Amino acid sequence: MNIEPHKIDRSGLTPQTNLMPNGQPLFFFPDANTELVKIDFSVPAGAAFQQRFLQAAATNALLGESTLHHTAPQLAEWFDYRGITLDRGIDSIMSTITVYSLRKYIPELLPLLHELLTEPLFGQQEFTVYMSKRLQQLKAAQLETGKVARNLFYADIFGRTHPYGSFAEVEDVDRLSLADVQQFYSDRYPLNHIRYYAAGACDKQFIELFAKQFGQSPFTEGPQGDTFDPSILSVPTHNTFRTVEATIPDAVQSTLRIGRLLPWRWDSREYALFTIVNTILGGYFGSRLMSNIREDKGFTYGVASYTHMMRNHLLFFINTDVGAQHAQPALSEIYREMDCLCNEPIPNEELDVVRHYLIGDFLRSIDGIFERSERYRSMQIGHIDERFTDNFLEAISTCTPQQLQEVAQQAFRREAFTQVVVGPEH
Repeated sequence: MNIEPHKIDRSGLTPQTNLMPNGQPLFFFPDANTELVKIDFSVPAGAAFQQRFLQAAATNALLGESTLHHTAPQLAEWFDYRGITLDRGIDSIMSTITVYSLRKYIPELLPLLHELLTEPLFGQQEFTVYMSKRLQQLKAAQLETGKVARNLFYADIFGRTHPYGSFAEVEDVDRLSLADVQQFYSDRYPLNHIRYYAAGACDKQFIELFAKQFGQSPFTEGPQGDTFDPSILSVPTHNTFRTVEATIPDAVQSTLRIGRLLPWRWDSREYALFTIVNTILGGYFGSRLMSNIREDKGFTYGVASYTHMMRNHLLFFINTDVGAQHAQPALSEIYREMDCLCNEPIPNEELDVVRHYLIGDFLRSIDGIFERSERYRSMQIGHIDERFTDNFLEAISTCTPQQLQEVAQQAFRREAFTQVVVGPEH
């Protein structure tokens, strides 16, 4: 099988850019064949910048609930009547508001979006309701093996003081005030910090109307608001295998999460090769972990391995839920599969199947204007560029079983792993 990366059409992966009157860019992916517009407002306002737990998440959730001129019911009715959806998302670094709308509503929608971002009213009632929901969610999470395992895993990998390793607990709900939310909004959400992305029916009228609403405030070139002391994201490496265990009364299953920080940069060839190794191990339905632990042993309904490009770090982990009685046998089989990839070359037939799968998966990920926009946005805010794609496609085309075996040996060093097991009391 000979895959030639240069034959894959990648011409639509780079957006057009419109510099608005203040010099602030709008990145957009136009498509004349759709009536739908997707707009993303991304701002560096994630947990890395908060002073108290839940401060960033509460601000993201409550932003746009009501404004100085519109109540929450009025806004909900306005959006519902027009079929416009407004979604929010947040991670350790970025907070994002995403809007989907038909093109015909853009002239009246954009002024309202400007109002949501510049004149929000963080009401006490909305804050109280939100915090009550978060309290119930945090209490429920204490009883879920998957969520407990996730928190313990990230805390062990990064440390509890690291933005990636910290997590809120029940007691933190009472420590956050409405004034904290208002202050975080004031500090983190000025318009010149926001990055604008659009896709779909981005015609000339849309570009002009968007610039009129969002391109007038003062703007200075540079990574607006996206700077902090680099040491905040540094993590000391460890060379001792670590096990973290926790029990939950009345749990009916055990969650296993195993992984490590990888020793490479996102733009390295080694990482591109490892994405192939990871797929073989547990990255698709026909993977070795699925075939062994699900199909053959029947320990679980599903098991998967993942790679995750984070700001300054590459993370690899395996996750599965099994019956408590199968926890130790499942762990043994997981390590056995990793050892096989270190000790035995991957058969060419299996490698060809995975090559086909990865190319198809990549093509699906860029098969649509909204998918391309989201891909570009994620890469830009993650400080990642097309060098990753170049390495990835080249690795799929030219990798050998020996190269993959060597990368597996580097990645699957047992002493670098953290193993988390959360299950019922014995």
